[in-house]
This record gives sequence, C-alpha cells and structure tokens, in this order.
Amino acid sequence: MSNFCITYHLDKENRIVYLSDEWQLFADENKASHLTAETVLNKSLYDFVTDRKSKHIYKMLVDRSTKSKKILQFSFRCDAPDRRRFMSMKIIPLEGGLVGFKSCIEREEHREPVLILDFDADRSDEVLVICGWCKKIKIDENNWVEVEAAIDTLELFENKSLPELSHGMCESCYENALKGT
Repeated sequence: MSNFCITYHLDKENRIVYLSDEWQLFADENKASHLTAETVLNKSLYDFVTDRKSKHIYKMLVDRSTKSKKILQFSFRCDAPDRRRFMSMKIIPLEGGLVGFKSCIEREEHREPVLILDFDADRSDEVLVICGWCKKIKIDENNWVEVEAAIDTLELFENKSLPELSHGMCESCYENALKGT
C-alpha cells in the first residue's frame, strides 16, 4: 500500500467538506468503517482530535499554512497491529479559504501482530497514552517507548485484559511540531 494517499479538505470553520475515495478504503482497513462520509462530512476536524496538545498543534499548523499560503509537511505514524506505517502529511492552502490535507503512506514495516493495537481486544478500565504522531507509549511521566518495549516494561500481558489506549502527544513530537517540521 506504499504511496497510498488519503485527501480531505476543511472549510473556513474547520469542517470536513471533502473526502477522497481512498478515505473509506483506509478506514475499512483500519477497523474504522464507521468513519464514513456520512459520519465525517460537515463535522469539525477537531471533533476527531481529542488530545489537547494535538488539537493545539493542528490548529496552529492550519493557521500557519493559511496565513503564509505555504504547504506544510510533516511525518507521522499510523500503525496497525501487524505493521508500522510511516506517513507524511501535507497541509495545503486552497482557493476559497479551504485547507487540504494529504496523508500518504511512505513505507510500511510488517511485524508480528501487537494485540494492544487491536481494536477488538478485551480492555480494562486502565488507560495508557499513545502518541498520536510517533506511536510511542507513555510508560511514566518522562518516558515514551515503542509499543513492543512498553508491553515488556509494563508487563501488559500479565493481566486478563489490556488497558484502553488514549491518544496524546509526546514532548518530542510536540516540540518538533512547534518548530514547524
């Protein structure tokens, strides 16, 4: 699926007003079939970005792209249980005050499936924070590690059910985003 791209556009009120056909293909592949055009269009992008830091960064980047009329690009990860996906996103100022987002898979690495990333896994009330940009998991106040290391360090498979995952943003990704990378 390398070089596969998903495109969507926001209006001046940050509502999603366009989705490429690839949107639904990607949603289906990632067990997010409920994110159809009917459930996403005309909703604010920020209805789908729940973490405060990530919301702040997206608002800042959209504003920066719109005001400078320049394309901004950054890297992020969108992992699945059986693969690491290294992606790039472009934020593109468009005519009429629209803003385009184009996310492309740059490369994928297959791995043994990681149960904690499986949406269908049984979950406890415990919550772990995963960075929405690099996919590292927060294991304590100052440390974020790759998911496989977090499984070992936190002994996640010692319990009957896995913790819920909540998206956040590690300090390294936050600082890089503030710099405009």
